[in-house]
Amino acid sequence: MFRFVALVCATGCAGLALFVPSSPAQSALPATDLEQTTRDWLAPLVDRRDFSGVIMIRRGEDQPVALTFGYADWVDGTPMTAEARFPTGSITKSLTAAMVRRLIDEGRLSADAPVSRYVPELTGYGAVRIGDIISHTAGLARDFPADALPDARSDSLVAWLGGQTAPGPGPHEYAYSNLGYGILAVVVERVMNARFETLIATEFLVPLGMNDSRLARSDAAQGRDVPIGYAAGPLPLDLRAPMPDSPGLGAAGLVAPMRDLLRLADAVRTRRIDLFESDGSMTGSWSTLLVNGEPIYTIQGSVPGYSAGISILPTRDLTIVYGTNIESYSNWGLRDVLHALAQGRDAGSPNLRPATHGLTQSHLDAVGLYAGSPYGPVSVRSGDGGLDLILTQRNWRFHLTPTGEDALNWRLFNIDLEFERDEAGRVTTISAAEHGLTGDPRHWRMERTDLPPLPPAEPADSEN
Repeated sequence: MFRFVALVCATGCAGLALFVPSSPAQSALPATDLEQTTRDWLAPLVDRRDFSGVIMIRRGEDQPVALTFGYADWVDGTPMTAEARFPTGSITKSLTAAMVRRLIDEGRLSADAPVSRYVPELTGYGAVRIGDIISHTAGLARDFPADALPDARSDSLVAWLGGQTAPGPGPHEYAYSNLGYGILAVVVERVMNARFETLIATEFLVPLGMNDSRLARSDAAQGRDVPIGYAAGPLPLDLRAPMPDSPGLGAAGLVAPMRDLLRLADAVRTRRIDLFESDGSMTGSWSTLLVNGEPIYTIQGSVPGYSAGISILPTRDLTIVYGTNIESYSNWGLRDVLHALAQGRDAGSPNLRPATHGLTQSHLDAVGLYAGSPYGPVSVRSGDGGLDLILTQRNWRFHLTPTGEDALNWRLFNIDLEFERDEAGRVTTISAAEHGLTGDPRHWRMERTDLPPLPPAEPADSEN
């Protein structure tokens, strides 16, 4: 399982700028204006197949208003509906953290105890404390390596962990870890002698009225009312199936409609699920932001093809939730645009990517290996219907959209890529302008690393 939000933040939260202007707070838009402004702002992104999903807005105890965009199935034109259920990725950590904290309060778990107390097979994890895992300070890796687990069983996770080198005593520097929340799920199972998904359903989903939600250890995109998830792809659809996801035990797996995310938000807001720390920060992958002078409690998550988010604006008695089914750059800045619109501020205009062009031989000249990307080493290869960019350290693959001669766009972050060639016509450098959803671009360059040097030029014939 992987989370693109964490990938963005690992590079300095590129494309995820927070709106924290110095100007005084403006009054919020009336509900009807907020809905229309949101529709208008997102319309050009829907037209370019860079946004699709549901946004639900509720003020106080009023009935929520659902805004639907795009299609649940972009191939046959099945429209998006307010009842659509979305894989929510890291929002699942809300429930995992809440379960662990409840067991700590009941004295069944200790935040200071090592993992090995509850999972004796993990003898090497005697210095990894439960409390450090909750707060992402245990020094654990972010994700499981691709294909590390043969299946989604807890025993498979424990067996794999037993063959790894555990970190030393914490707390370490903050490092987001999906792997750690998988460990917490196993610990909960051992303490309660029950399957994690069953515990979450009986302890939280049913009591909170989240009756249309479920926890899926694998195949979260399957099931009734789940829209088809997409990633950028070649023409004619301009979309394709996303990369496969890996098991989401503890760190992901919640599949929910927007009304159920509102119920979860209410539980967090009223502290029926208490994820607040004594210093005002939050756990379970929630964040407390100060945006334009007011607090916002927020969480977002993603899995291949989908993203989801919750934002609670307590001083306005306003809650916004969303789910999307196109994996594109709009997902990473959407939360902050919604905050700006809710506060009555100018969110600017969305950065729209260039129109898609047909693939030509000039684009194929870019196939090769590159260094210099802030996302790590890159390989450009021929792929399904065009060119793919591969982050070689993680083997993550993304379609590159042709946008003109010697020009491509990496739609995950709205990065315009332009080729530079040597005197022999070979692509030697790719210059990048990373636009994201809003704001000014960030510029960087990738240098080709797999080209042999040009042979020395033959001296010109001299006249006697």
